[in-house]
Amino acid sequence: MTVYKVSIVVADGSHPGAILNLDHRPIEGETININGNLFLILEVIELMPPRGKFQYLHLTCIPQAS
Repeated sequence: MTVYKVSIVVADGSHPGAILNLDHRPIEGETININGNLFLILEVIELMPPRGKFQYLHLTCIPQAS
């Protein structure tokens, strides 16, 4: 099983972001939950080529509108 190691930045600075391990590859337009807060993914960037079962990604997000 692939593990996606994901660094997350919230574009408007309203949340400090996070580093998470996910079991699926996030995609633009998807919503991600960080400690009970929902964020819309705007951008997904591969940080480096996959290594073994790990893939390294960076996400840029904004708060999800209620």
